[in-house]
Amino acid sequence: MTRFEAEPPYALTAVPAPLTPRLTDFREADFVLVGAGYGGLLTAIDLAERGARVVVLEARELGFGGSGRNHGQCIPIFRYLDPEVLPAKGVELLVNAGERVFNRIRRYEMRCEAVQNGTLTAAYNDRTLATTRAAQAKYARFGKSEKYLNAGEVAELTGNTAFLGGWAHRDGGHVNPLAYVRELARVALSRGVDIFTGSPMTGLTRRTGAWHVRTPDGEVRARVVGLTTDAYSTDAIPAQLTQGFFPLTSYAIASRPLTPEQRAVVMPSGMNFGDTHHDPMFFRIDASGRIITGGLREPGRGTRFDYTSAFMTRRLARLYPVLAGLEWDHMWTGTVSMALDQTPSIQRLDDGLWALSGWSGRGVPTSAALSHAFARTLENPTEGQDYWPARTPSRVMARGLLGRMVQLCRGPFNRMRDRLEA
Repeated sequence: MTRFEAEPPYALTAVPAPLTPRLTDFREADFVLVGAGYGGLLTAIDLAERGARVVVLEARELGFGGSGRNHGQCIPIFRYLDPEVLPAKGVELLVNAGERVFNRIRRYEMRCEAVQNGTLTAAYNDRTLATTRAAQAKYARFGKSEKYLNAGEVAELTGNTAFLGGWAHRDGGHVNPLAYVRELARVALSRGVDIFTGSPMTGLTRRTGAWHVRTPDGEVRARVVGLTTDAYSTDAIPAQLTQGFFPLTSYAIASRPLTPEQRAVVMPSGMNFGDTHHDPMFFRIDASGRIITGGLREPGRGTRFDYTSAFMTRRLARLYPVLAGLEWDHMWTGTVSMALDQTPSIQRLDDGLWALSGWSGRGVPTSAALSHAFARTLENPTEGQDYWPARTPSRVMARGLLGRMVQLCRGPFNRMRDRLEA
C-alpha cells in the first residue's frame, strides 16, 4: 500500500534547524533582511562578513517557503546569461553560480547531502540536437563544459539508449534544500547575524533617516532594508515588489527509495537529468535513493497524488523498464515567482528600501549569484550597478489570472507539440 505525505521528505534526513527566537524587543542594525530563504540568508552572510550588523526576519520557520520546498537541483544554466547585456561582474556571477554554491558548502562544512556530479541535458531528436549543441558551445566558452556528448556517452551516464546526444554542465549538482537553508542559517548565526523566526513584518515606516520594521512583538531600526520574500510576500510587503511577477504553483513528488538493482542502472553517474521535450522530464536521485521530480501544477499532475504518481511511473518506466511498478510516498507544492522576461530583478522601492524578486525558478544557483549582487547594492547602490543593474520589472496585469491560465494551458500545449514532433 502506497502511503502519501503532503510534505517533502527532506526533514527525514536534514540536520536540525538552529534555534532562532521570535523578536520580542527593539533592535538596531545596519541592514534588515525580510525573508530567511536562500536570498535573505546569503545576503546576510555576505554583509556580516564585511563587518555589518544584520538582522533577518522570517514570518514562519526556516525553510517554510521555496527554499525548503524546491526540487534540490543546482542547474546553473540561465537563459538571461548574455555578455552583451549584463555587466562583466554580473556575467561572472552567473557563470560561476554553481561553483559558488558548492565552494561555500565545502568552505563552511555544510551538512546538506551535497553532490556535485554535474547536470546533464539530453537530446532526443534532430531539433534538440541543434539546441543542445548551441547551449554546450555557449558554456564551453566559459569553461563549464568539456565537450558535446555522443549517444554512447550519454547512454553511459544515464543508463539508457533513448537519446541522440547531450551535454553536461560540470558545476551542476543537487542538495537537500531544507538542510541547505538550515545550514545557511547556522553559518549566518556564526557570523553574528541575528535571525528571528515567527516574526512577520507587520509594518514598515521611515523616520529620521532610518527604516523601522515592526513585527507583532518587536521592532528593528536600520538604515537599509532588503526584501527577499518574493513569491511568499504577505500583504505587509509593499505592492511594488509583487507587481513585477506572477505566481505559479509547482509540485514535486518523491518515490520510495530505489532498490540496489534499480539504482545501478538509473542515472549511474549521479548527475541531475533533464531532457529537451517541450514537456520536459527532469529528476534527481537523493541521498536516500529517492527519485525526485515534478513540474508546474496542472488540473491532474501535481493536483491528485494517485494520478501524478501513476503518470510518473509510466513516464520513467519508458526510459527505465526496471522502474515499472515504482511507488511514491511524498507529493508537495510550492509557489514560484515568474517575471515576464523570466529574469530576476534588484529593485529600488524607496530610499534605502530594496527588493530582490522574480527568481523565475532555479533558486539554488540563482541565489548564489544574485545575493552577492544584492549585498553590494544594499551597501552601495552605485557599486551594485556593476554587478546587477537595478530596474523596475514590467508590471504584470491580472497576476493571479495569468498564473492560472499558464498552469491550465502550458502542459497540454507542450505535450501536443511533443506529439507533433514524434
